[in-house]
Amino acid sequence: MVVINSSVSELNRILKKTLSIEKYFDICFRYGIDVEGDNTGLTFEITSDRVEIASKYSLASVLGALLGIKVHRADGISSKRMAARITETDRPFVNLLKVDLFTPVGEDLNDLIILQDKFDATIGRRRASAAIGMFDFNKIKFPITYTNTNSSKVKFVPLGCDNPKIYTEIMSDTEQGRSYGHLVGKEAVVWKQADGSIFAMPPVINADHASVTKGTRSMFLDITGKDRWTVNSLTKALMFNMQFIGKVSLVKPIYSTKSIDTQISLKSPTFWLNEENILKLLGVRMSLKDAASILEAMDYTVQSGAGNLAVTPPFYRQDVIHQVDIIDDLLRYYGVDMIKPGPLPAHTFGSKLPGSNLIDNMRDILIGFGYQELDLNVLTNKKYQIYKTGIKVSAPVELVGIKSGEIDMARANLIPELLRFVSNNSRKKFPQDLFDIGFVMKKNKSDVVFKNELHLCIASCYTDSNLSDVRVVIERLLSDSFGKHQVTIRKDQSVDGFREMFISERFGAVYYGDVKVGVIGEIHPRVLNAFGIEVPISAAEIWLDAFGL
Repeated sequence: MVVINSSVSELNRILKKTLSIEKYFDICFRYGIDVEGDNTGLTFEITSDRVEIASKYSLASVLGALLGIKVHRADGISSKRMAARITETDRPFVNLLKVDLFTPVGEDLNDLIILQDKFDATIGRRRASAAIGMFDFNKIKFPITYTNTNSSKVKFVPLGCDNPKIYTEIMSDTEQGRSYGHLVGKEAVVWKQADGSIFAMPPVINADHASVTKGTRSMFLDITGKDRWTVNSLTKALMFNMQFIGKVSLVKPIYSTKSIDTQISLKSPTFWLNEENILKLLGVRMSLKDAASILEAMDYTVQSGAGNLAVTPPFYRQDVIHQVDIIDDLLRYYGVDMIKPGPLPAHTFGSKLPGSNLIDNMRDILIGFGYQELDLNVLTNKKYQIYKTGIKVSAPVELVGIKSGEIDMARANLIPELLRFVSNNSRKKFPQDLFDIGFVMKKNKSDVVFKNELHLCIASCYTDSNLSDVRVVIERLLSDSFGKHQVTIRKDQSVDGFREMFISERFGAVYYGDVKVGVIGEIHPRVLNAFGIEVPISAAEIWLDAFGL
C-alpha cells in the first residue's frame, strides 16, 4: 500500500478545476481509494495493484479520468542513444531515462524524493530487487560506465556530505550506507564519469556533486537491480509519473553482454471485449461505443471491429492481466450506484455450514473466560511462520507472482500470527488473553494439492503465565463442546516440529480421550525475543478437524 499526501487546492491546481472536498471523497470511494483528511490536507491510500499511482500527478490523472478531465502529460516516450556503457555486475540489469523538465524542479524537489523512496520501498523491495538513482543531467560528464570496482578504490563526496569519504566511511557514517550497505556484494557497483571519478554507488548513495536541486532543468535517472522484470516494472511506473513534469526519453545504453540487456518493451498485450462479456460480469448492457469512450478516457488504446473491441492497456498498467481487469475499470468509471439490482437466480434457502453453531458456542465460552477474539491474517510471511518460531513446516503453501514483500505464504499455524499480534501491540496493557478460530493451509495427499484445516489457538500473556493457565481453559472448552472425555498432555514425536518454539519439557501433544487434537506449551524465550515480546506466553493450538468439523 502506498500513501499519498496532498491537498484539495493542490489537486485542483493540477486538474485545473475547482472541486470540493466532498467531490474528492465521492470519486475516491467510487474508484476504491481510501481517503482521510480535510481541506488543509488529504491522505490517500493506494492499494498494491496500482503501483504506478505514487505521486500527486498520477493520482490526479486517475481521479480526473472519472470526471472526464485529462491532466496534461508529455506525449509518448522517445528513444535516445547516449554514451553509457553497462558492464556485468552483481546488479546486472539497468535502465536509463532522461527527463527534460517543463519547468525547473523548484518546489517539486521534495515530491521527487518521496516518489523515489516509495518506488524503492514497494516495487524495488527496499532496493533489494531494484532501486532508482536521480541526477542532474548537466552535472554528469559523459561517456559514463556502470561497473564493479574494488571497495578500496571507492572515494567520493556522498549526497549531503561536505568532504570525500572512502567506502568504509560511507557505509558507517551515512544513513543510506547503514540502511542499504548489506545489499552490496563482494565488490562495489559504481557509476564512473569520463574522467574516472565516481558519481554514484547503486543501490546505496549518489555523489553530492550530481544531485538534483531546485534549479535542475534536465534529469538523468538510472534504475538498477537484480531482477529484470522488477527493473522493467519500476522503470515503466517511473516513466508514467515523470511524464507529468517533463519529456521522457528511454536511453539506449551499450551492454557489454546480451544477457544483461533488460529487453524492456513498452508494448502491452491486446484483449478482446464484447457486449456479452460486459453483461455477463456487470449485469449491465453497455454499448461498445460507450465502453470504448470510457476506456480511452482511462488511457487505453481501443480499436473496433466485427462486434468486438481490441483493447490495449497503457504501458504502465502492470496490473491488467485479464479481460476481467478491463471490465473492472469500466465499472469504476460507470459507477456501482448506476447498476440496478435484479432478482436473484437462486431457488434455495441459505443456511449455516455444519459445525457453525458449535464454533459460535466455543467463541462464547472463550469470551466468557475473558479471552479476546482476534481475526488474524491468512496470508503471511515465512519470517513469522517458520524462521522466528523454529516451527518445521514440511510443505508451506508458497505464493507466486507476489507484489508485496510482506507476504510470501499462507499460514500453516495460528500461534505465529498470534505472537505477531502481541508483538505489534506490546505497548498495550497486560495481561492479554487472546484466541482465534480460523483456517490454515496444509499439504493434501489427494489430487488437490492443498487443503484448508480449521484450527483454534488460545494464548495467555502475562508475567506469571504458565502451561496450566491454558490447559484449564482447553479442558473446560472441549468438555463443554464435545463431551466429558479427559484432556491429557503427552510426549509425542509427531509434534517435535514445534519443539524449537516451546520450552523443553514444558510442551506436548493435547489428547482428548485417545484422539490427538493439538499442541500446547510455554513459548521459548528465544522466540519471544525474536518477536520483541517481554512477557511470558503460554499457548495451545487445537486442530478442530480432528472432531469432524
